[in-house]
Amino acid sequence: NLSVSNGVGNAGTQTFTLTVNEAPNITSANAVGFQAGTAATPFQFRATGFPAPSFSTSGTLPTGVTLSSTGVLSGTPAAGTGGTYAFTVMASNGVGAAATQSFTLTVGDAPAFTSANAATFTAGTAGSFTFSASGFPAPTFSTANSLPAGLSLVNGVLSGTPTGSGGVTTITVTASNGVGTDATQSFSITVNKAPSITTTGNPGFQVGQSGSFTIQASGYPAASFSTSDKLPD
Repeated sequence: NLSVSNGVGNAGTQTFTLTVNEAPNITSANAVGFQAGTAATPFQFRATGFPAPSFSTSGTLPTGVTLSSTGVLSGTPAAGTGGTYAFTVMASNGVGAAATQSFTLTVGDAPAFTSANAATFTAGTAGSFTFSASGFPAPTFSTANSLPAGLSLVNGVLSGTPTGSGGVTTITVTASNGVGTDATQSFSITVNKAPSITTTGNPGFQVGQSGSFTIQASGYPAASFSTSDKLPD
């Protein structure tokens, strides 16, 4: 209470309120991480100042994420929104200049294969196949299975010059980026090989008697046989 007196009668009194306004200053962290497709733990922006500041941003937020005037960053980032979002947050209360903060929101996105699940190579010829997958950070690729001789998987590229007899090999490829569950894909590798006749020796037949001789060949797929020459009647 404020009182005033002059010795005459009762002192005069008044209830008096002094308001001290203070410009805002953001005191909370300047970065947070969310995960696509998962409801985020809300992030609360904080700022000093009086009256209590309100918060806003002119930046672009991921689909599914909002910033309330009370400074709560929340929501479920939509699938496929993985990435780094840099924007400016403002805290204002009508006193002095608004406080600003450069803020980074990182949205992790679990991997999912986008490339085909099969590739074909030719024995003796160099070839390659590049795996691809969505997700953030960029996924890495690996397999615990044995690859056809001459092939290797490095940095998501299956490449090399196959050797061996040809055929189909099925492996499991894993894409991982540390977010959510690793993605797996059953992948078929077909190695074709040109045919080569492996039968040795010459057949012998006798006139008037039934006989047979089997000609064999390596290669993949299995070779078919034919001749353009005239055979004995």
